Amino acid sequence: MPFRFGRFICLFGVLLVALTHAQAFAASDLTHGKAALVNGAVITSEDFYNELRRVERLHGVNKKSPDPAESARNKKQALENLIVRELLYQEAGKRGIKVPERVVSEEVVKLRKQFPKESEFNTTLGKMGLSEPAIRAQIERGMAVQQFIDDEFAKKVLVSDDEIDSYYESHREDLKESLASAREKIRQILQREEASKKSTPYLKQLREKAAVEILLEEGE
Repeated sequence: MPFRFGRFICLFGVLLVALTHAQAFAASDLTHGKAALVNGAVITSEDFYNELRRVERLHGVNKKSPDPAESARNKKQALENLIVRELLYQEAGKRGIKVPERVVSEEVVKLRKQFPKESEFNTTLGKMGLSEPAIRAQIERGMAVQQFIDDEFAKKVLVSDDEIDSYYESHREDLKESLASAREKIRQILQREEASKKSTPYLKQLREKAAVEILLEEGE
């Protein structure tokens, strides 16, 4: 259940690890609750540690005997994820992309339904150090970023029927539905996979041009 939760929050996260020129950071000492400034927008220490926990879970970090080099890499990746995500959200704003509250509420309902009980949903939020308003904000930002990526890259990718048929045959057991009903879903998957490749140079350029101030202390 937590895996699904994290995967939703990190919409289009596959693009974020492509940029790796952040510095290495010490484990502590955030300045006034701020991890970084991105074109003037604040990335909070809370955001940073939440993202760091997500990265550590994905990498299966051993909390009892952490490897210093791995810890440094995870911190670098967590911060860079947040920086690029913020840059994409800013670009979405420039395009006038807004996610209606109604749509955000619908997604929150879908998340809740993944849990047998309301208490389990709340417990999971607590373990992740998140509140429902924080989740709503994550959803809104994630959906805005996804729409921006789709509009700028994915929708411009042409996917042939042969490619869709081939993907279906390779993933038939996972899809568990007919080709006819899965066709549009597969098209979007293939478009987004190709979009991730095409958008990487754009993201790199966006990152290099951004005014980013790191407020974490540099370390090993």
